[in-house]
Amino acid sequence: MKKQIELYQDNFITEARYEMTETERNIMYMVISQVRPDDPLNKIYQVSIKEIASVMGSEEIYYDAYKKATAKIVTRLVEGYLPNGDFLQTTFAASATYKKGTGIIEIELSRKIRPFYVELKEKFTKIQLQAAMMLQSIHAKRIYELLCMYKNMKNKTFSRSVVELKSMLAIIDAKTGKDKYPKWTHFNREVLEIAMREINGNTDLTFTYTPVYGEKAGRGRKPVERVVFEVAYASKSSAIDVTPIMDRLINRFKLRQDQAEEILESFTIERINKTLYDIEVRAANNEIKNIGSYTAKTFGVN
Repeated sequence: MKKQIELYQDNFITEARYEMTETERNIMYMVISQVRPDDPLNKIYQVSIKEIASVMGSEEIYYDAYKKATAKIVTRLVEGYLPNGDFLQTTFAASATYKKGTGIIEIELSRKIRPFYVELKEKFTKIQLQAAMMLQSIHAKRIYELLCMYKNMKNKTFSRSVVELKSMLAIIDAKTGKDKYPKWTHFNREVLEIAMREINGNTDLTFTYTPVYGEKAGRGRKPVERVVFEVAYASKSSAIDVTPIMDRLINRFKLRQDQAEEILESFTIERINKTLYDIEVRAANNEIKNIGSYTAKTFGVN
């Protein structure tokens, strides 16, 4: 795959509410990279599973995990308000076909979603494909897309209410209204801090954010109502920032600090990313009972 491939999507997709896993979003990124304005309405897009694995640095392919991902893609609800005030509910894809013996998935975009990738006028988002795919957290992927809306604007500072952010990221359940992270401290730690470390360490952008507190009657801590984001182009240096991968090893793969440090000292970043991707696919396929002990055993650390 060529470097610096850029994707374009209408801002409706960027800000819409939908739930997806990292694998699902990566499949869709590969589809989006192929869409052209003059494509016929019935155009079928081919995605190579081997190519996705290659971008992610994996040498092994788990086809069942991809089949589960595409089964979700054709049923995932995408919903949001259109510029004219209409409220649209649709799906990303109408069908997915696995071509026997080829490792190719044929994806048919839904008729309602296709215009948001081809009929782009003023309000659209430009995304770097490889940067987006390398982000491990689905929340980081979605926040990266949101930041990309502003990277070419003169004013790169913008804000969103906490409710808007949580709705966009599917943290608030649309049916029940249940909030996965009702406390600001949890939302900040599990979503925003992780997204900032991944995006700032691995993409063409860096960002900072500031919580804005609302009013509260009586005593007690004031609630965070909005988040102000400030976007900038990343300043890359020759040194490799290992903070994001250290965070993944400890928080996502449940290793101790000393185990993570030993892995970083013993293996290249490329080898670590390949191995972690393979472990994540196995975990998504319910092949691993204890991800911490499995990861430690795979890397040979005690």
